[in-house]
Amino acid sequence: MKRRRHDFDLSQLLPVVVATTFAAVLTLLLTLGIQRAAQLQSASGALQLASELRSLPQYFATELTLVQRGLESRTFVGEPIEDIATARDGFDKALVRIDRDLEAAGLGSSIEIQRIRGALDAAWQRFSPQLVAIGQHKGSPYADTLAGSRLNATGRALKADVDAALAQQDTVTRDVGGALKDLAAGLQDTVGDRGRSLRSFLVIGAAVAALLLALMLYFALRSRRAAADALRAERQVADILGTVREGLFLLDRNLALGAVHSASLTRILHTEIVSGGAFEDLLRPLVPAKTLATAMKFVNLLWKEKVHEDLIDTVNPLNQIEVRFARTGGGTESRHLSFAFRRVKGGGEKGEHLLGIVTDVTDRVQIAHELEQSKAENQAQLDLVMQLLQVPGAQLQAFVRDSDMALRKSNAILKQPGREESELRAKLNGVFREVHAIKGEAGGLALTSIAARIHQLEDSLVALRDRAHIDGNDFIPIVVRLDELMSYLGGVGQFADRLAEVQPKGDTLKSIVPPLLANQVLDAGEPPLDQLLAQVVRETAAAQSKRVTLSCRGLEEIPAPYRKAAKEILVHMARNAIVHGIEPPDARQAASKSDTAAVRISFEGGAGDGYVLTVEDDGQGLPYERILDTALRKGLVSPADAARMERPAIYGLIFRPGFSTAEQVTEHAGRGVGLDAVSHAVRELGGSIGIATADGKFTRFRMKLPATGDKVAATHVA
Repeated sequence: MKRRRHDFDLSQLLPVVVATTFAAVLTLLLTLGIQRAAQLQSASGALQLASELRSLPQYFATELTLVQRGLESRTFVGEPIEDIATARDGFDKALVRIDRDLEAAGLGSSIEIQRIRGALDAAWQRFSPQLVAIGQHKGSPYADTLAGSRLNATGRALKADVDAALAQQDTVTRDVGGALKDLAAGLQDTVGDRGRSLRSFLVIGAAVAALLLALMLYFALRSRRAAADALRAERQVADILGTVREGLFLLDRNLALGAVHSASLTRILHTEIVSGGAFEDLLRPLVPAKTLATAMKFVNLLWKEKVHEDLIDTVNPLNQIEVRFARTGGGTESRHLSFAFRRVKGGGEKGEHLLGIVTDVTDRVQIAHELEQSKAENQAQLDLVMQLLQVPGAQLQAFVRDSDMALRKSNAILKQPGREESELRAKLNGVFREVHAIKGEAGGLALTSIAARIHQLEDSLVALRDRAHIDGNDFIPIVVRLDELMSYLGGVGQFADRLAEVQPKGDTLKSIVPPLLANQVLDAGEPPLDQLLAQVVRETAAAQSKRVTLSCRGLEEIPAPYRKAAKEILVHMARNAIVHGIEPPDARQAASKSDTAAVRISFEGGAGDGYVLTVEDDGQGLPYERILDTALRKGLVSPADAARMERPAIYGLIFRPGFSTAEQVTEHAGRGVGLDAVSHAVRELGGSIGIATADGKFTRFRMKLPATGDKVAATHVA
């Protein structure tokens, strides 16, 4: 009996010993293979970098030639100089990376490689200081004179350095290129050697794995009796798994799928489940790469003894994911799945498997989404109502009337015939001006819900404006969005009418609005323009985190035919002054100016001599360099024309459709429509615009409007 027990123990221990031995051999081979693969990867990386750098000497020659020609023709050379500095810095970084890869590849002590690197460093160090010197030249290289632009001291020094660098370009190209070629050739041989060595390790590892597999199969034949018992248990488990609705599966410590799973798993995941397949491969088609990496880290944490399952489940990245599956008849469908994991403690306290549970929660998510959407819509309606209640009734009704007229005018513009590109773009700009005017007034009245909807319409207009070519069919989405906006504002108009009905005539809003607004009275007519402008300035300044005071003079004298256009002009100009002209409070203090800026608006003149509408701010002035740079980037002027333009012509660029110096598009800036709308409105009145500005001090727009009947339109800059 003792001998039998001993034989039994040996028979049980033998597969473990064999597996351990072969595992150790495979681990050793894998370690050596990983080491050799890392060396191969590093050598390949160095080879790739060396090959990529071979084109840089010629690139430097091209950029230096552009700088040389730019200096000779007095054009803008800042971009090629920056490109040279960037390329030089990239070359230096690439050399550092090559050295790091050479060290990782075990070539740090190679005499031949080090000789080549030394030659490459010597050739590059002869040329790099000249590129550094070129990049250190700051400021404009030109001086403006009565005879035209000429090179100043900076320009002459820059040209001398560029000429000197170009004189050595052939030598640099030969020396640097030759060294890089030799380095690439040496690395290519090294990559070949490392690759052959790695293949040898893989072949040996495959042979060991095959032998291990053969031995394991042999031991499997000796366990037929145990397999029969396991088969009966598997059948019982299959009966259970074929009944449950959830997708159940097991993961081993290698995160490989178990041999059994519920029948629902295939239906839920729309894929065949491969026994022993990697869980990562199962997830890869379902989730983004970032989510996949996080999920694998999360599942691995479940194997740690001190990790509490219920606590860590709160950070499960697969708790609810949205996936898309292909339909049988074409197209795709979206489903929401929920993954949960539990330790299976069968073979010991630690357990040998994780139980994965997949549930299709699409119906639950859709119901929750519908509830959230309903809440959001209700909140949006409530926000709109609160915003409308905070606007004086007369202003609200005037806004609704003006908006309705603007949208009807936009609709009429879209209906006008036109097939030529210029005609279509003129229609686009006309619609843009009308809706932008509505948005400006809505923003001034703190009707943010309405301004946001118009901003979305402007997004579509911008996308259409930025296209290289447009045709009539491209306006169909604009027509649809415009119709939706008209319906939306129609509802606002109905609310304004109902509000006027329930308010006692001559009374205040105390009974229907918050106490904060109790001092605002609904007048029978449209409120004074200075009140509207004060509100526009207050809202815009608050959105820009600026402090601004407004002073108005003579606006009550604006003739009736000019009042609507004047309101549109002044709303645009006031917003433009705050967003673009006035500096932030800290910048004003740094410039020894009051942190509270001033915007002054005046209207004066008589019927015989015409009228003058003036908008002035004490901000930073018009930055003509920035205006010119923006025009060059947008392709509004050519470099040759820009070099000849005088300041008045440069300032005139701000009235171009689509022109804006704003770096980001917001609800208050970036569309390039406001001043275009101002210019268009003044021209329609037969007037002209004059600009006076001083850097860091002020900007003044003077709009001369003719007496009734005079139609002489012009735009000039003073």
